[in-house]
Amino acid sequence: MISVSALRKAMREISSKKGPFTLFGLFRRSDSPGTWDLVVSAPWLEDGKLRALGKFVGLLTDSIGEQAFRDFSRVQTVGEDNPALRKILKSFSVDDGEVRVTKSNLFGLEIEDAIILRAQRPSLSTAGTRTAANGSGH
Repeated sequence: MISVSALRKAMREISSKKGPFTLFGLFRRSDSPGTWDLVVSAPWLEDGKLRALGKFVGLLTDSIGEQAFRDFSRVQTVGEDNPALRKILKSFSVDDGEVRVTKSNLFGLEIEDAIILRAQRPSLSTAGTRTAANGSGH
């Protein structure tokens, strides 16, 4: 598994370039023992948009390295309006910290373990300023 400190560093680096994340966490599914998914949400990272995901993956790989990136079973983006995201935000509030969750059902999946580094809606002024500065106001 990738080191949590390396992942936290990547989260900070990407946030400084693109804007804050709403969710940034590692999730180990019950049906996928031993492997971890990276699940992220951000106003600037549109759910299901390959271009945005590609840019994120590039920034992540630049930060943690290609070998560490290969340790993830998948990288999943979650839309800001996803009900499971709302559930996580209501249950946990963490900003550049670490919350560990075991044996839970999130995103319609049985989760063995989760390590959440951020679960907090960005303030409108912070998210809007960074998004506008990056020229990607949509």
